[in-house]
Amino acid sequence: MLVPTLLEDLQRHGWLRFDQFMARALYCPGSGYYEQKPDNPGRHGDYYTNVSVGPLFAELLAFQLANWLEPLAERAGTVFCVEAAAHDGRLAREVLKWFAAHRPDLSRRLRYLILEPSARRRSWQMATLQAWRHQVEWPGSPTEHCPANQDAWMPLSPQSIRGAIFSNELLDAFPVRRLCWNPRIGSWSEWGVGWDGHRFVWILLPDSPEAQQEREGLLDKFGIEVPPALRAVLPEGFTLDLSPSALDWWARAAQSLAEGWLLTFDYGLSAEEVLQPHRRAGTLRAYYRHHLAPDPLAQPGQQDLTAHVIFTGLRRTGEAAGLTTVLHEPQARFLVRVARQWAEAHQGRLPWDRARLRQFQTLVHPEHFGRAFQVFIQKRLAET
Repeated sequence: MLVPTLLEDLQRHGWLRFDQFMARALYCPGSGYYEQKPDNPGRHGDYYTNVSVGPLFAELLAFQLANWLEPLAERAGTVFCVEAAAHDGRLAREVLKWFAAHRPDLSRRLRYLILEPSARRRSWQMATLQAWRHQVEWPGSPTEHCPANQDAWMPLSPQSIRGAIFSNELLDAFPVRRLCWNPRIGSWSEWGVGWDGHRFVWILLPDSPEAQQEREGLLDKFGIEVPPALRAVLPEGFTLDLSPSALDWWARAAQSLAEGWLLTFDYGLSAEEVLQPHRRAGTLRAYYRHHLAPDPLAQPGQQDLTAHVIFTGLRRTGEAAGLTTVLHEPQARFLVRVARQWAEAHQGRLPWDRARLRQFQTLVHPEHFGRAFQVFIQKRLAET
């Protein structure tokens, strides 16, 4: 059971930072939310993703990946697709199927790597990808503990990948720290988790000059600037949800990329947008059976927890590692452009059945996934 594990962690200090609670609730081996069942995304789970809409998302992604990778394969020979957190392996399966059917020469040069720290989720993926086991690898060893550091999530060596590294709704599921504005000290306090004898509750963590300085440094990593005029009017308790783990993962992914592309599909905002007045409660959300749940601390391991990615932080992190930012735009704009390129390759017509046309509408419609999801891409150019 997850609650006794959390209580044991909490008793060491009398409290937990929220990112520690969230890491346990989502990823604790055997009892974390993402360990529970392979169909959490989709109609029978708690939320929908691009992958649960149908195979078209994977096919559009594969088309774009192929256009990127073919010139690279001509020079490098073997190229890599690296998917982070493949859940049950459906996206990998559909990408590999598309490559085999439409770009067989490139498919023979392709190695597909899945970054997955969970032994249970690896077993789901291996079952889904049984027909492709000759082409798929799982670098590193699964961890028996909650993956608290990035070694488990990013086992790749620096400069080891020529190809593309991508994720779909991974970064919004990395644990977040919850900073809240405290006008009494003129700085940021931090929300933590306590126990009142019956349930988990929000508490403010101890403040110290060292803690305040560390939190200010955290804001700087994400590119969040709060000028004195704004601090003077910022309401008490204004909350920022920041994931250092997401930046650490992005930095490691960038370092592993010798040449190619690093991209993610996710919910997210810019640094400026997180300071808008209507964001005063932060972006942390809990979902249970496709509904917004009222309490993120309730029933840990049984509901999804997510917070928006701050793309300004990703941009700064990748560029510091030598990457060039290619684009940051709504998913609809990106997928429509890919679809047009696909149509041009087929005499102006898309070779899709009616089911795929319906899937495309869901993926790009602003009231579905088209506006909510963002696409962020950086790349490393070959040295000349």
